[in-house]
Amino acid sequence: MPVRLPDADGDFIGPYNRLSASQVNTWKACPRLWYYEKVRRFVMPQIPILFVGRAVEEAICKTLKESPALIVETAQADIYAETPLDEDGRPDREYEQRWPAEQLLVLPESKWPMDIESLQHWANRRVLSHLAVCLEKMRIEWFKHDRKAGDWDEDVDVERCAKMALNGIKMHMSEVSDCLKSASDEELNSWRKGIREDWPAPDGRGFALDGHPLAQTGSMSLIEAWEIARPWFVDPDAKPFMMNAVHPEHWFQGEYDLVYRWGGQNKIIDIKASLGNSDRSGDYVEQMRMYAYLWWSTHEKQRIEGLEIWYLAADSIKTIEVPSEEELEVLGVELKTLWSKLREETPSIERCPPKPAPMRSFGPGGVPSEETTDLTRCQRCDWSHVCPTGEFDNQHPNGGKYHLPGMVAETVTTPLNEIKKRHTVTGRVHAVIRGNQPRITIAEGNSAFADVQIKASEHTDGGATMPEDLKKGELVSVGNAFFQINYKGALILKVDPFARVARLQEGDDEISLHTPRARWNVTGTVVYRTEKRGRSARGDWCRQGLMLMDESGSLKIEGWQADWGPQYDMLEPGNHVVITNIGIDGWAALERGEMYRASRLHILHN
Repeated sequence: MPVRLPDADGDFIGPYNRLSASQVNTWKACPRLWYYEKVRRFVMPQIPILFVGRAVEEAICKTLKESPALIVETAQADIYAETPLDEDGRPDREYEQRWPAEQLLVLPESKWPMDIESLQHWANRRVLSHLAVCLEKMRIEWFKHDRKAGDWDEDVDVERCAKMALNGIKMHMSEVSDCLKSASDEELNSWRKGIREDWPAPDGRGFALDGHPLAQTGSMSLIEAWEIARPWFVDPDAKPFMMNAVHPEHWFQGEYDLVYRWGGQNKIIDIKASLGNSDRSGDYVEQMRMYAYLWWSTHEKQRIEGLEIWYLAADSIKTIEVPSEEELEVLGVELKTLWSKLREETPSIERCPPKPAPMRSFGPGGVPSEETTDLTRCQRCDWSHVCPTGEFDNQHPNGGKYHLPGMVAETVTTPLNEIKKRHTVTGRVHAVIRGNQPRITIAEGNSAFADVQIKASEHTDGGATMPEDLKKGELVSVGNAFFQINYKGALILKVDPFARVARLQEGDDEISLHTPRARWNVTGTVVYRTEKRGRSARGDWCRQGLMLMDESGSLKIEGWQADWGPQYDMLEPGNHVVITNIGIDGWAALERGEMYRASRLHILHN
């Protein structure tokens, strides 16, 4: 079973505190790098090649999802309707209407590929059709990212992408060919009866079948081999991160690319749209070993049969030795210890020293190489300009008082870790507005009102974020919510999955709406700038921002282009700045500062 969902009643860790293979590898590369990216939440530059890999993998999966008995090679890429999803964004087990594959007529057998070569030709045409759509989808996603870097048109080689996608299909066709030759009669008959895995390979059909519609008689046909050999993968229509395998104790999770299950095997495949000749190839081996542990721990200590890395640019398959049971036991202890060190309680920066591991050398296909490199990990690190082992040889600000131009009085700034980001207030319900975006208004006396926006219906600890039958006049608390004053001076409370509206009894302690502090002055070092552009009915818009860090913490600050002022265009990473009069907003574990019309950016002399 490639998917193992968390137990809602027993999960006391939650999705934001689990360990993952990427976190483990980042920590081993450099503890300070892990700290910057997982605690300070620095986001690396989003270059096009990162999105290209996702496009290639998605195109391959969309092709594997299809059937040559239903779709001709020249069909449009979106011939399947979207997979019906449940409220969590997973394929819906309760969906009783016709699934996407059931909405298509079976093609006449004369239209089916009749040999491996024609099936390969069909799959090649389909993957290239999907690739064009997936690349455009990823180009749009890249363009929307506020940390995008590089140039899509110059950096993306469409022909190279096509070769990688075709290589992935060729590797899968080897599995189909083997399945046709060696799958057992028992497996064939089981498939023909419509017997399916608890999480079947995505094929546009539901979870239960009363006999497979493409079943034939006699020995296995080529079409049946295509269907039976299909690996499990994350349905391309599912929402991100909804089909993870979660450790029974909830402290580790991962998401497999492909899992082949025909022939009684369980083989995990990781798809890499690369040559495999970089330092990361060492990480990929460790990632597969951790996936082997995750499978073992979620399958009653049954080991995975195979581990492979498909290096699509090298047209090479690297086989990873499956760890022994003793090795898996040791690996589990190591991972649990690391989780306790990193996630049970957030470590301080002092416990995450800047001690980078040596760079490793690999040839195409992830083959270890004896060649040495003059490049150090610090030289290729995105954060060397703010790290003491990199280019940074100064101290980061940490609050303090500043005489700013045009200001008579000193400006007092607050260290970033001392900003109170969430607040609890009380009031009486003045109005209740229900619907897709429910809101209530709470009042303190007849003079103070706050708009409470219910942005999430369920709390991370379980239960609703607001009572369904709330009525005007009831006394309530709005707990752990983001508190803002908008540009009109109105009070706003945002209820996300970490906040909750609760009834109070008469006589309970009350907290005034005037208690929370809504605006702050901050100082720090600029780590990087961000920018998003788009177009709405009102015309073009631009949101700009920066990541700020001081000795105690970090904070992403965003605002409309006009609110930043002329000094924003002069900013460079490493500058020390003071920003006055910002608000605090966010969602779940992600918090950010908000620039307003009255906010000001000042660049200090470093």
